[in-house]
Amino acid sequence: MMTARLTRDPVPAPPGYTLAVTTRAGVTVARLLTAAGEVAARGQFAVAGRTAVVDQVETAAGHRRRGLGTVVMKTVATTAASMGATTGVLVATAQGQALYSTLGWSLHTPVTAAVLTA
Repeated sequence: MMTARLTRDPVPAPPGYTLAVTTRAGVTVARLLTAAGEVAARGQFAVAGRTAVVDQVETAAGHRRRGLGTVVMKTVATTAASMGATTGVLVATAQGQALYSTLGWSLHTPVTAAVLTA
């Protein structure tokens, strides 16, 4: 599990992408869309008190290594902070931890997922 102090540090969408932020039923989704309307990167969160719980952050395979994850995470943090959240929490993969740590997130404890089959 990782946490971060949330700040308002907006960044624009890179050339060729459009940023879309929507909220429905308490869940806010930030998406970077291609000119064709395809989702290149996304992330979502819900605010509980002063904490934003971040989930499902991903970048489509054909759009990786372009800074899209950074744009999504900064958009999530900025939007959550504007809603009154001061702290973000998330569970990250090893790849995700590498990105999030460069953005000021701190690892507090490793989390292991269990997958049940049958």
